[in-house]
Amino acid sequence: MSTQPIMVFASDMYLKINRPQYVSVPEGFISSLAWKVFEWKPEHAGSEKPVAMMFRAKGQTGTQHFDLWETAPKGAALGDFGVSLKEAGIGPSAIDATTLAMSVVNSVTGIRAEKSTHQAASPLTPGFALLQDMRGIQKSKNPPDLAEILESLYSFGGGEIESGVARNWLRAASIRCEIDPLLAAMDSAVFKSLLNDDIQSKTFADGGLENVCGLYPSTPFTWFRRSWDSLTSDVWVEALPARVWVDWATTVLRLALGMGFLWEAAWYETLARKLLSGRPFTQPEVLNDVPQILPWKSSRASMSVRDVASVLVWRVHKGAGVRKQIDSWLKSNSSPNMKFDDAVKQMQGDSSLRNDLTSALGSQTRHAPNTWEAIKYALQTRDIAGPFADYYGLLRSTGRFLTVNPGTEWVAVVASLACKEPRGTTHVGALMDDLSELGLNPELADVVTLLESAGLARGSADADLGVQIKSAF
Repeated sequence: MSTQPIMVFASDMYLKINRPQYVSVPEGFISSLAWKVFEWKPEHAGSEKPVAMMFRAKGQTGTQHFDLWETAPKGAALGDFGVSLKEAGIGPSAIDATTLAMSVVNSVTGIRAEKSTHQAASPLTPGFALLQDMRGIQKSKNPPDLAEILESLYSFGGGEIESGVARNWLRAASIRCEIDPLLAAMDSAVFKSLLNDDIQSKTFADGGLENVCGLYPSTPFTWFRRSWDSLTSDVWVEALPARVWVDWATTVLRLALGMGFLWEAAWYETLARKLLSGRPFTQPEVLNDVPQILPWKSSRASMSVRDVASVLVWRVHKGAGVRKQIDSWLKSNSSPNMKFDDAVKQMQGDSSLRNDLTSALGSQTRHAPNTWEAIKYALQTRDIAGPFADYYGLLRSTGRFLTVNPGTEWVAVVASLACKEPRGTTHVGALMDDLSELGLNPELADVVTLLESAGLARGSADADLGVQIKSAF
């Protein structure tokens, strides 16, 4: 059966993804999805400013632009929450309501960055995810819509466009509550006592995502789409403990953001160099020439050789400069139906654009500081020790160096998802393919060592790509 060729237009040179800012706490990724599918406008008596929400915000009350509501219950509210928990069937009748509430509050506390006064709740259920919003997380009146950015990254992975990142998360969270009576009871108490049952589900029209199926194969976008669809499926939700599932989901979202924007920068840099070459080319040829987006040097190399900061930061800034020029040219010179090849011819004949692209590639101007910070903090391990440590980072900062140094739990997530299903198996070759799709090309020996450290490798390392991997769950 023959397939129709994919039509590529001039507009496909430009990836329609809103600009990000760094997310101060990892839990913000899932909380942004929660606020994508739920809506509520909290009101504070006597407040005329917008209200930001954060689970714990020691000593903070807001800014001149917004009031900050610390949603973790205190005082009388803590006792009320305890009563709601007991009414939901949690805890023996003899336990004090306040003590019960405090134990639940402490059990859902999320990662806290070093020296930070802000701390989110672990988004174990929809209710807990809603106890912080992006305004509170980012400490900004009008933060970027992180959920919409994730939806865009997901859509570039192709496939059915009627699902979506947020709706898949809500479905998974609902399944979790159905199979875990304790979480369901806690969620009910949060909605009743802390959110006052004022939250309502949003109604979505199908087809909200742009259909770009097939345009960006074997990229971080396709890895994200496949991994998110898999992780939010019934089998993975039922197999993983609640907190582990949240950590894995956050890891996938962090990788999607960080690696997606790194790939975007490399795409624009590659596109500009091809336009300046003067030779005709197609969209698939640009895809094929996008370089490794995150150099993963051998663990035997020196720290200075393994450092990725200088390479990545300038790629992001150059990519942003090219992106601006491509966007400007398309708005002024292209029509909705202009073909990709026709646009290439016109752009290569435009001396003004060629000069602008040359300047963008050679510029030392930091065009995208917010994008770089968003990438760096999405991929970087936050705290490496203590009760609120982050074990799911890919990069690690050591002094002035930033190196690829994945934690054991990060390895478990990526390797297990390569196994396709819980208790499944695969081989190192399949994992290397997944890593390549993400934009990572480590040495085989380093991957096998990481798998052995995580307890996931089966068989002898002499088998090379045939070393068997067993899912962590």
